[in-house]
Amino acid sequence: MIKIAIVEDNAEERQLIKSFIERYSKEKNISCKADLYTDGDEIVEGARAGYDLIIMDIELPLLNGMDAAEQIRAMDRDVAIIFTTHNPNYAIRGYKVQALDYLLKPVTYSAFEDVMERALRQRVESSKKYIRVRIRSGTVKLDTSKIRYVDVLDHYICYHTSEADIKTKASMREAVQALEGEPFFQCNKAFLVNLAYVDGMTGNDIIVGTERIPVSRARKKAFLQAMNEYLTQ
Repeated sequence: MIKIAIVEDNAEERQLIKSFIERYSKEKNISCKADLYTDGDEIVEGARAGYDLIIMDIELPLLNGMDAAEQIRAMDRDVAIIFTTHNPNYAIRGYKVQALDYLLKPVTYSAFEDVMERALRQRVESSKKYIRVRIRSGTVKLDTSKIRYVDVLDHYICYHTSEADIKTKASMREAVQALEGEPFFQCNKAFLVNLAYVDGMTGNDIIVGTERIPVSRARKKAFLQAMNEYLTQ
């Protein structure tokens, strides 16, 4: 679900944005929840709820949108902020608070749809995690979601990704540390598997595409539990 805050002191414009969100949610088959605020001081307090997107009027009566955004940024560096305004000259100040975009009033659905697409792309991109892996020619940046599994041979680690195999001189311990917090499970001393790519299990082998990855007997129960937790998230 995408959590959105609408901050607008004008009731008609507030309801217009809300109706746009409902329409967008229905057309794109995306679950959205919109909370309504009437001033900047309210959203500064409300931002603690952890929104994905804040659509905020700049010219608010008590605490204006720019000042509210500065306070929100001190708490949350990732939330996407979109300003609504009658005055395009505010755009320069928006860089200070890393505003994603602006909607000029009167807001049209077409313009709203465009900025929503940008906001969702940013949300997906910000959720990605990358690691840097040393190779002979320098380093490569790997998207952890594309790593299918990792194995070790002698003093080398191989990251098997959905695009290529990347070999580096490192230990399995280093790989485990680099991928900490991501949905990976260490099957044994030689294999680390991404739970997102597990297709099933046969005996003591985990199936990842056409590969069979052995899981030690001592770790089999822990693997099944980790897999169950991953699937029920």
